[in-house]
Amino acid sequence: MLKDAAGLTQEQVRELTLHQEYDRYRDHYEHMQRLLEGAQLAVHDGEWEWVAGDGIPGIGGDGVAPLPGADTKNSYFLTSGRIWMPPGATGAQRDLDPMIEYFEHQGWAIDQRAISDSYEVWANTGDGWQINYSLRTNGRYSLDVYSELFWTNDALDLSTAVYGRSALQWPDDSVPGEHPVPPSWESPIINQPEI
Repeated sequence: MLKDAAGLTQEQVRELTLHQEYDRYRDHYEHMQRLLEGAQLAVHDGEWEWVAGDGIPGIGGDGVAPLPGADTKNSYFLTSGRIWMPPGATGAQRDLDPMIEYFEHQGWAIDQRAISDSYEVWANTGDGWQINYSLRTNGRYSLDVYSELFWTNDALDLSTAVYGRSALQWPDDSVPGEHPVPPSWESPIINQPEI
């Protein structure tokens, strides 16, 4: 019985209604935002640029960690990313140090990598999430949080339920902890799927 990023088996998720899965998605989203906020504050408490919207579940099957049996219909993941540009930054490896210290303080497993002319560090939280902090020589420093895969009864139904209620709006920039709150199940359907 393989467990997903939240510790549930596929059999346990089969017992959930779409409403329950939607609420589960909202909980995962809020947890992701708390992880992102904590890591952001480790290096910069000011404005961060949004990479893109982060409210719609991603297509499952692949991901940052394998989940045997997962495919595009029975699984999904979440991800959120931000960018900041420290004054005078050049992507020096030592700029990873504050984030490494934060990850180590949390007790997370870390992996440092040098890729071409950039440096990055990955943290595995041990409970279904991974965080990447990447430095570029152009001074753009990116922070991304990825969930491992979550089981679902129908990825399209869940994605449609989230998309239908979403305002599909996010800020260009925000401070750590600032993000749109996902609509509740009771929120009206304002977007129809495109056919």
